[in-house]
Amino acid sequence: MRKTSSVRHSAAIASLSAAAMVSLAHPAFASDGFSRFAGNWSGRGSIVMADGSREPIRCKAAYAMRPDAQAMNIDMNCASDSYRVHVLTQLTADGTGFSGAWQETTRQAEGTVTGRLSKSGDMTADLQAIGVSIRLSARADGRRQAIRLQVQGTDVQDVVIDLQR
Repeated sequence: MRKTSSVRHSAAIASLSAAAMVSLAHPAFASDGFSRFAGNWSGRGSIVMADGSREPIRCKAAYAMRPDAQAMNIDMNCASDSYRVHVLTQLTADGTGFSGAWQETTRQAEGTVTGRLSKSGDMTADLQAIGVSIRLSARADGRRQAIRLQVQGTDVQDVVIDLQR
């Protein structure tokens, strides 16, 4: 894989991990028992490449709410047969939206995230990194998170992850 392609692939994978973490960082959850989301999660999913090939992915995450319930720190590890990523994310809620930053520590990739949460609990977010743009849609019910990422600017095209307690 060329270095540019490798960096974009790494940024996309790091972004997907950060995106998986975003679905919990909103004050609407805080007023509805936000503590049910704090703790450890794990799950599986798949990555679809632009050429149509698929690769399974496994993820583990630790979510830590700050005392004001308006911010969250997240530590997530994801791996497949061909790579591993470690993502740290800091998110802050602001009204009906949220924003934050993420950093993938093994490849020194970083980016930003902004998003909104509907009253029904559906979340959408945009993640940005150099050369990569990701549209995230997610739903969390307290025991499960279903996440989909649509990626542009990399050889990764689509990602689906299912995290559970």
